[in-house]
Amino acid sequence: MLYYKAITPSMRHLCLVNKKNLEKSIFLPSLLLKKNSCYGRNKDGRITVFHKECGHKKLYRLVDFFYLKEIPYIVESIEYDPNRSSFINLIFYKNGVYSFIIATSGVILGNTYMCSIKLYDFLKIGNRSFFLNLPIGSIVHNISTLLNSNSKYLRAAGVSGILVKKEKGYAYIKLPCSGGFKLLKSSLYGFGTLGKTSNTSFRSIKFGKAGRSRWYGIRPTVRGVAMNPVDHPHGGGEGKKSKKSSPTNKWASVIKYSRKFKRKKS
Repeated sequence: MLYYKAITPSMRHLCLVNKKNLEKSIFLPSLLLKKNSCYGRNKDGRITVFHKECGHKKLYRLVDFFYLKEIPYIVESIEYDPNRSSFINLIFYKNGVYSFIIATSGVILGNTYMCSIKLYDFLKIGNRSFFLNLPIGSIVHNISTLLNSNSKYLRAAGVSGILVKKEKGYAYIKLPCSGGFKLLKSSLYGFGTLGKTSNTSFRSIKFGKAGRSRWYGIRPTVRGVAMNPVDHPHGGGEGKKSKKSSPTNKWASVIKYSRKFKRKKS
């Protein structure tokens, strides 16, 4: 992480990920696509998604979530991807194919890894195989639950799951969850990558100023009491006023709690 001296107010609490060792694969335009950013508006120009704008212009990286089976690949570089929280690896398969994959924390540049259905050196971090081949207690990420499906789970920065048990043709993976945990039921022929995803310090990022949020496409969050009555049920009035007894959203449905009064029997 990078911490800054408070030379300006916006740098006082600024905390960013160190990208000094990351690279850029400009020489592979076939793996990059132009991306039309979402403005949070519909065809009439009306806001349909709040707190959202296009942000800075970015290119989409074509990340491979299927992997080529039984072909060793070499990790060429670790790169920044503006479209996701984790880093990505540029890899080179032995059959001459370049590809992007989700980067695993602890992977060494220049080393050889493999996605395989056979059982040999699979306790190496960064290798990928069936849950049938992995021992119970393995730390995995980038999970696909079926044989020929793409990876759908545990792809964010710094996350990982634990292979808890295998029984009756299914594998059970413990997923991280706030306030507890969840069990993901997968086929024994689903794939998982050993280790956890890269960029483990992503949750410690502090933007330091509102302008950096705008670069990421995040618009300000305005309180209902600061709006006009045409825009929100809490809006309007002379001077400052308190909220209603049951706070509502823009569409007047109760979102926090509802005051219930018992009717007196006559």
